[in-house]
Amino acid sequence: MKNKLISSLVLSAAALFLSQSVMADEFSVGQGKRPLTLGLGLLYKDKPYKSYSSSEKSQAVPIVLYEGEHFFARGATIGWDFLDSDALEVAVIGQFLGDGYDESDSKALKGNGDKDPSFGVGGQVIWKPENLGFMFSAVQDITDNSDGAQAVGQVFYQHKAGPWMIKPAAAIVWQSDDYNDYYYGVRSRAVNANAYTADSDFNYRLGIVAAYRKPGSQWMFMGGLRYEFFGDEITDSTIVSEDEQLSALIGVAYTFK
Repeated sequence: MKNKLISSLVLSAAALFLSQSVMADEFSVGQGKRPLTLGLGLLYKDKPYKSYSSSEKSQAVPIVLYEGEHFFARGATIGWDFLDSDALEVAVIGQFLGDGYDESDSKALKGNGDKDPSFGVGGQVIWKPENLGFMFSAVQDITDNSDGAQAVGQVFYQHKAGPWMIKPAAAIVWQSDDYNDYYYGVRSRAVNANAYTADSDFNYRLGIVAAYRKPGSQWMFMGGLRYEFFGDEITDSTIVSEDEQLSALIGVAYTFK
């Protein structure tokens, strides 16, 4: 039971980490109810914009985890599962998409306007018969920010050893033209970059998350790394200088019994 609890919390923490970077990716299935877990993490995200301010690359992020009968809160994703077995979960989800910037974050962004994070609504399917699993999710922005869509297909492997949980993953991410153009397009009023319109494209991700929790303890420590390779529609933007993005997270959480 303790190992199952570690599994649920670690994958939820991974969801927070990934969603702050681009989306929520990883969740456990068939684990039953879990009490409320709250924590705090420090996220580093090296966004690909030209001359992006170093002071904006790190931020504190909340960790909120809960597994009820059907409702769940997993980092930046909330959802309601209407099918939940030992190997399969099907759910409707709402998901915070943490992309965006203030034009003051870089001289290259001046005049392009602030770009706010989005909140998407959609669905998610997770199939995990054993340690190896697959996840597919798709959401559509409902905030009138990007008005875009995002879909993710991911394969992951979950390994437990004593108090440790380690989970590497690889994913393909499709982002619509509205989504890419909102966050990486350049308007004609931009001061230091030529106008650019982005189309839909695919990104590729590699990542690993890990957590440590002693048996009987209510405290859990976690960390994660992710490397994302952007498609040409992003890297061709005149406000982008990098074709990849590194993200890292360290955090601690407490489970209320």
